[in-house]
Amino acid sequence: NGPSNCTQSVLISAARASFKAITDPGFPACDGCFRPLEVVCPPGTIFTATRPAATSIYFEVDQMASDLIWKALAPALPERLTAGHYLSVCGTVLSGRDESGRDWLLIEPQVGGWGAGEGRDGENGLFCVGDGETYIMPVEVAEHRYPVRMEQLSLNTEPGGMGRYRGGRGVVREYRLLGPATLTASFGRHKVRPWAVAGGEPGTPNRIELLRAAGGAAEVMGKASRVPLAAGDRVRLVTGCGGGWGPAADRDPEQIERDQRLGYLNPHKESWRE
Repeated sequence: NGPSNCTQSVLISAARASFKAITDPGFPACDGCFRPLEVVCPPGTIFTATRPAATSIYFEVDQMASDLIWKALAPALPERLTAGHYLSVCGTVLSGRDESGRDWLLIEPQVGGWGAGEGRDGENGLFCVGDGETYIMPVEVAEHRYPVRMEQLSLNTEPGGMGRYRGGRGVVREYRLLGPATLTASFGRHKVRPWAVAGGEPGTPNRIELLRAAGGAAEVMGKASRVPLAAGDRVRLVTGCGGGWGPAADRDPEQIERDQRLGYLNPHKESWRE
């Protein structure tokens, strides 16, 4: 009933992304790469929506389809596929009207943590599998062009994704509004954590935290639709850490020491909430 559907063409694109990863990811993509691939799915599902189904957030379902194939094959192809990652585009829209009467619109995806692989830790702060043609807003540009102030842009060090090889760190990006605005955002994987492989620990979910200038507990959500914001309110965007690979007890002590030294682990801070 909602806009989280995609069409068959998007499903084929998602399947091709996983297929390319397990065949020859370095070869230039062309039609010949996918001749052996057949995508079978009945019509009328969230992956094969037909008119008049709403599909404005098709890109979130695109990620889900790719992740479904990925998770099924990762244990069998450890040299090719990593554990689960933060998955979502985490599309974020802040909009409003400044003091001069000028309308403004800030739209961006968010980067997050990728899963660990056989023999390697996950990547920190990387775009999700279905993104890459859009970019996050540089702090200096955002503060110059929009009535916002960046309170923090840092790695997400909350516990999660531990393993012999550690999942990559997500990111915490926090805007303070300098005037009234609205927030619309879609953060997938905000309930189910990135999956692990071979006895590793799951990663952490994505979430949006609203911290009102008037006080009170943080409002935590995964999706927001034109939520009104006042001057001084903060929008904290938290992306997940990727899943781990192998038992955490098997991690090299030198790697643990390195993680602590670089600030990737913070055992004394359970969350970013104040």
